[in-house]
Amino acid sequence: MYSSFEHLDGKVAGAISVLGGQANNNALNDLRTIMRWVHAWVIPEQIAIGQAWKAFSPDGKLLDEKLSQRFDEFAMSLVENTKKLRGIS
Repeated sequence: MYSSFEHLDGKVAGAISVLGGQANNNALNDLRTIMRWVHAWVIPEQIAIGQAWKAFSPDGKLLDEKLSQRFDEFAMSLVENTKKLRGIS
C-alpha cells in the first residue's frame, strides 16, 4: 500500500503488528515515526501480537480475552482522539 501526506495528513492512526515469533515493538516504533513524518496523529496505544499462529481461532477470533480487551481500548482511543482532534465533545 502506498500512503503519503495527502492520505494521512491530519488523520488519527494506530499501530498494530502481527508476528510469527515473539512480540517486538521495533516495527511499531518505526511505523510510529513514519506515520508522524507524513503528519498523521498516532495514538499512544499500540498492539503487538506475537506468535500469531496460536493467537487466533480457526475462524479468526482472538483467543486471549485480555488481548481482545486491549483491542477494544485501542479502538476507543482512536475514536476519542479523533473527536479531540476534530473538536467534537
